[in-house]
Amino acid sequence: MNTEITIRHTASAGTLIKIGRNSIGVDIFSRDLNGLYPDTPAGVKAELLEIIGAGGIETILFTHGHGDHFCLEDTVEALKRNPELVIISTEEVIGRLCEAAPGKGKLYAVSLKEKGNVKTEFPGGFLELFNSKHMGEEYGEVQNLTCMLEMEGKKLVLPGDAWPKEELFARIGAWSSKPDVLIVPFPVVGLPSSRRMLAAYLKPVHILALHLPRPEMDRQNWLASAKAVCERAKDGLPKPFFGETLGKVYHL
Repeated sequence: MNTEITIRHTASAGTLIKIGRNSIGVDIFSRDLNGLYPDTPAGVKAELLEIIGAGGIETILFTHGHGDHFCLEDTVEALKRNPELVIISTEEVIGRLCEAAPGKGKLYAVSLKEKGNVKTEFPGGFLELFNSKHMGEEYGEVQNLTCMLEMEGKKLVLPGDAWPKEELFARIGAWSSKPDVLIVPFPVVGLPSSRRMLAAYLKPVHILALHLPRPEMDRQNWLASAKAVCERAKDGLPKPFFGETLGKVYHL
């Protein structure tokens, strides 16, 4: 059986994950009204909608409702293409979808009050989700989901915009200390303090660093700084793949 992990970078922090014949999309549609992060390219969006319409993507997860992780209009179009599409997300995202596309899709919200891990299945795999504090004090009230998924024996972790704190990595490590792929916003591996906490609990085989700003908006050279930190680091973490090209496919 082919258990190669194929990850297509679809949006700022979005990925289409495929292992074997099964796929799941995470934050695959985005539209950042602030213009800091790139949106899902028109060509990539068209391909995703076509695949969804043909039943090739049956499940989508959105980690939270910010525009750089979720686009309401594109997701409503996806529900029109496949009214049986399963969407798992936060209370806010599911509430907006229920209002915009009543009666469409199979929509599941993780309660904001949930303190434990929510376990569920999707075609070809298993999900464990938990509420995790969003980065930045100004976003303290935003519900953000950390996603831990298993497909064909492979384990992947996507924490959305979870604040890189010790308790986050400890909780992920309790599920798997050696995930096959860790997909994170690039500051998680680009800040020495975050790397120290990460390395204390997790030894991922691969790291995919996404959520990069548009090049013209990176006036503080955040990306270059993160790459330099990764080059100098001697903490045993693998050198990350930086998601600089939307639409690129990674074979891991």
